[in-house]
Amino acid sequence: MKKFYFVLLPILIFSFFKAYPETGREIMEKVVNKETWNDMTADLYLTIVDSKGGKREREIKSFMKKYSADETKMLMFFLKPADVRGTSFLIVEHKDRDDDRYLYLPALRRVKRILASGKGGSFMASDFSYYDIGKPKLEDFKYNLIGEEKLDGVPCYVIECLPVSPQIEKDTGYSKIVRWVRKDNYMILKSDYYSRDGKKFKVLDVEKIEEIQNVLFATVMTMKDIISNRISRMEFRNIKVNTGLKDSLFSETSLDRINIE
Repeated sequence: MKKFYFVLLPILIFSFFKAYPETGREIMEKVVNKETWNDMTADLYLTIVDSKGGKREREIKSFMKKYSADETKMLMFFLKPADVRGTSFLIVEHKDRDDDRYLYLPALRRVKRILASGKGGSFMASDFSYYDIGKPKLEDFKYNLIGEEKLDGVPCYVIECLPVSPQIEKDTGYSKIVRWVRKDNYMILKSDYYSRDGKKFKVLDVEKIEEIQNVLFATVMTMKDIISNRISRMEFRNIKVNTGLKDSLFSETSLDRINIE
């Protein structure tokens, strides 16, 4: 009987510790690495609404391809309105170094590389920054599980994300991000963004999540600047996964030669 007790004890101790909540880092790893698709195509509609109700709308074709858990390429090609038609934006994500970001401006007929110091800038005059576009960069922040809350009745982990260095804070423009992550599927439902002087100035709300071919996608999200009272809304439609996108689509040299209707 004593032998059985000593064999069972390590199992009970292991189960006891596994029952405790995951760490902030473990939760964010699941957020970033949960996708099970290889490539994705979608129509993206970006609407920017100013404090007086004035609207600007953008129609975009979006493409993504995954090369590993930490390396993804994403291309956005602007279709409408006429003044931005032909503009394209490419992100090449890397695990162990800064992501590459390229913007093609047809008026200048050249590809502009966005340096790390510029990734906190506004993406196409919206409230999303260049850094906000794409997956959260796991290695840029350290993560603390600071609580659990319900959003609209949905249990969530609350994760405090702090820059790992002053340079990351400077490049992103964020001194802190607080994220609400669903406990059942690790989808981000909300994020609060804090400026370098420690004040909350932006709020991201994920308004709709859809399951497409057994993959969950955040298909409608809004970013609100609570200082200027301006809102930018992204809506993804006609999502298709695993269509076999070619590597050549995601080349810097092809940005000015894309023709998509």
